[in-house]
Amino acid sequence: MFLALSAMFMAWAVGANDSAKAVGTAVGSGVIGFKKAVMIITVFTTLGALIGHSAVSGTVKGLAHGMTPWEVSLVLISAAMAVTMFSLWGTPISTTQSLIGALVGASLSVGTHVNWLAFGMIGVAWALSPIIAGVTAVIVYKVYAMWLRHVKSMERLEVTHKWLIFTASTYTAFNLGMNELANVIGLSAALGYGGYFRVVLALILALGTLTFSYNVIMTLGRDISPLGPLPAFSAQFGSAIAVSVANSFGLPVSTGQAVVGGITGVSAYKGERIDWRVVLGIVRGWLVAPLSAGTLAFLLIKLLA
Repeated sequence: MFLALSAMFMAWAVGANDSAKAVGTAVGSGVIGFKKAVMIITVFTTLGALIGHSAVSGTVKGLAHGMTPWEVSLVLISAAMAVTMFSLWGTPISTTQSLIGALVGASLSVGTHVNWLAFGMIGVAWALSPIIAGVTAVIVYKVYAMWLRHVKSMERLEVTHKWLIFTASTYTAFNLGMNELANVIGLSAALGYGGYFRVVLALILALGTLTFSYNVIMTLGRDISPLGPLPAFSAQFGSAIAVSVANSFGLPVSTGQAVVGGITGVSAYKGERIDWRVVLGIVRGWLVAPLSAGTLAFLLIKLLA
């Protein structure tokens, strides 16, 4: 029961922080309202968790090999606490990195074998995903900008922009279910919580979006750089492609890192103002969050397990 509750806490934390990566540019650009964004997260994250096919959950499940249910629960709680702390500050961090950091801390604490090769591959994917997302976002922007030049009606252009952003947001939300939520599902499934429990986790993720994500959404969708509808779509869609590629290799990357890479890539290409202080604060969070989660997991297991 304690494992189930800790998984729910982690799912809520994912919703409070990572959902901003799926709808941040849409809300920040003013195309989609916050309530509609929550609906998108609810529907498509659940679909991603249920019907999405990804090797991510298996990868995370393997990293917890040899841990007891109590130790896995403490891993989830440690990661969720680190994510919640940064969500309070409105900082979009990586829940994936927090969870992986907690797994490393737990492995060191209990003395189990640490698969450094697997962690190293994940680390390389973390470093490459924002770069790949930025490049992909620029390509998407150039392709759609050429296509939209042929749209003469302003009304049709506005409708097209809305549908493009809606499509990108749903795609990213689906990835959120397959990737970030898959991390929690993988640890839960390792100890017998599968099947429809993933639906419960998806709905709790949606609750986290509704109750605690607004400040993180605004940081991502508004504070990094001012985005119009087409750049917002390009950043979102480019990052979703980068995450999908990582999913196909079973690598638990961060949707947030990819989206930040997409936003900065498109903004730099267009010559838009980028608030590098915000970007550096986010990058700092990417480093501090897994270290915090790992340290907390190490200490909690030493004290309580």
